[in-house]
Amino acid sequence: MNLRNQTVLLLGATALFALAGCGSSNRESAIDQQTASFQASAGCISCHAGNKTSPVTGAQITDEWQKSAHNTKNGAACADCHTNSGHPNGGSIVKAVQDTQCATCHTTVKLGSPHFANYTTSLASQYVSQSDAAGVQCRQCHNPHDTTSLIQYNKDWADSGHGSTTYVPGNANASSVNSHYAWTTSSRDACSKCHTTTGYKNFTNGNAAPYMSNNKKNETIMCSACHQDYSWKRRNIGAQTLEYTYNAAPITLPDAKDSNLCLVCHSGRGNGQSARSSRFAGHHAPTGADLFAEYTHLGYEFAGLDYTKKSYFEHDTIGMTDGSGPCVSCHMKAANSHTFDVVTKDANGVITAIKSQAVCDSCHSGSYAMTAAKLEEESAGYQEAGTILKAYLANTIVNYKNAAIVYSSNPATMSDNEYGAYQNSLFPSEDPGGYAHNRYYVKRLIFDSIDFLDNSTFDGTITIDATTYPNAAAWFGAPAGTTGNYTATRP
Repeated sequence: MNLRNQTVLLLGATALFALAGCGSSNRESAIDQQTASFQASAGCISCHAGNKTSPVTGAQITDEWQKSAHNTKNGAACADCHTNSGHPNGGSIVKAVQDTQCATCHTTVKLGSPHFANYTTSLASQYVSQSDAAGVQCRQCHNPHDTTSLIQYNKDWADSGHGSTTYVPGNANASSVNSHYAWTTSSRDACSKCHTTTGYKNFTNGNAAPYMSNNKKNETIMCSACHQDYSWKRRNIGAQTLEYTYNAAPITLPDAKDSNLCLVCHSGRGNGQSARSSRFAGHHAPTGADLFAEYTHLGYEFAGLDYTKKSYFEHDTIGMTDGSGPCVSCHMKAANSHTFDVVTKDANGVITAIKSQAVCDSCHSGSYAMTAAKLEEESAGYQEAGTILKAYLANTIVNYKNAAIVYSSNPATMSDNEYGAYQNSLFPSEDPGGYAHNRYYVKRLIFDSIDFLDNSTFDGTITIDATTYPNAAAWFGAPAGTTGNYTATRP
């Protein structure tokens, strides 16, 4: 079985299955005899064919089962999964199939990776979450009535970072977020709240750390992390209070409805006021923290400068009315929702389409209409501006010290503003969608960092070589076709 096979909801519909022998032998003999599984289920099919559809696919359950490996490979007949007490003669049939029944045939040894990972030899993560009770494992992803087709959102999930089990020994950059380290060790337990299903559920359920100390397997982020049950209703975890502070005060984000589930892991682990670090203080993919920067102050905000959000900035309010919140509205409302991708890119990484175009169109129109080409311009400008900032730090574009400014083994030697510029230079790589999440905030952070590095004075202007960096120049307001030095003013 492949976990990317079709996802299923509650198997309540299977109550219609009776045991073999239901009905007369005449009716049964009229059905073509196929496998032994079919013969054992023929009585059930003779009564229930055509009168119950799958809540997942909309197809007839009896038709689905006949096409599945449970029938074609003599796997399991109706009675093997649905036990009976006298049905149909006044008795009842047990319809709530438990995954323990699946395990009688589909053992850990037979399934192997990626369902179960060998923790002793690899950091590769596994699909099965040890925190899920018996009865909710296999059927999160498999439909026992039809193992031949795929539900798209489940395939999308398996192709996403949340479902990836990839592990490349010795190459952390080629390993998935679920396999980067051994999240089960005590030193990584705090990480497990975002890198494993069990850790995430323990954290969001209010359980105290350790979250994974008794769990010996890395895990993907499974369905049960975000969903309550097979009805796929999202879990309600409420507004998030973050693990870092601003001006020594706790940070609680607005209630982002369903998107609170995303903010648990995408609201960063630090900000510009956090202890100095060689890595980005906000950690990886801190998109929610960028979106709600007025609360998190994610970047290094230079003293005396204004980072108040623009009055017309409303990305942080998207989806609040319908209960989706901004993350779900933009990343999960289009087709292929469980890839969580908001754009389509070509082989060169160029944005060719916006998957959630309808969401953009609800606010952006006329000269402000958002197109794939416009979004690509923004992305290119943002990344190129980050390149300029890094060039100033490296002194390949001469900075005010005429010397490279790097984070060293003794970071105390860096001035506050130098460290701040270094932190802000990491923004484009750690939140590559920052140009969309909070455009003016990231633009000001990068502008101010360059403004300081060019002459150690915040004079509100920077000079950009528009011939070498045309995208950055345009991002900072240069008219189309500008070449040579362009003087940009603070956004």
